[in-house]
Amino acid sequence: MGRILGSDTILLFLSCIWLALPLPVLAQASGILVVDLDRAYETSKFGLSMRDAFNIDNQLVTDENVTILNALKEEELQLTEDRTTLSPEDFAIAAANFDTKVQEIRRLRLQKIRQVDERFKRLKLFFFQRIDPFFDVVMREFNATAILEKGSVVRSIAAIDITDLLVERVDQAFLASSENTGSDSKN
Repeated sequence: MGRILGSDTILLFLSCIWLALPLPVLAQASGILVVDLDRAYETSKFGLSMRDAFNIDNQLVTDENVTILNALKEEELQLTEDRTTLSPEDFAIAAANFDTKVQEIRRLRLQKIRQVDERFKRLKLFFFQRIDPFFDVVMREFNATAILEKGSVVRSIAAIDITDLLVERVDQAFLASSENTGSDSKN
């Protein structure tokens, strides 16, 4: 009766109790939560809508590039045809003007492509800024003292991972906002 339980038995007993606790209780007990921000960005409807809007804008830039390229090809073909009727001096002037025009268009299009690239790089940052208020709410709800990015955590229990909860909350807010915007535009 005075027998002391072995450390393996105690560890097994505590593990069973720990597993029996509901997940929010585990997260609240730890005071530390983890979130996979990349997964939240990739799986949330809000993140998807941001990427879809970007892709539509990016396709417009691609379409503009194709239109400009086709127009330049036609102009180059016309210049080649005009070569037979122009004097060598006039052709040289026309070719130089065309080359100057092409260089300027190239410069402007590269600038536009850099802007699109910068905008794409800022998408994820913008997403994180927009969901920032959700972290405060979840921290209060779980009485947490910290939320760590999952990529920087060596090991944790699944119970303290709030990624799915975060995605759910962000999507609820996004869908509610979309519905309000949709109903506003109908009025």
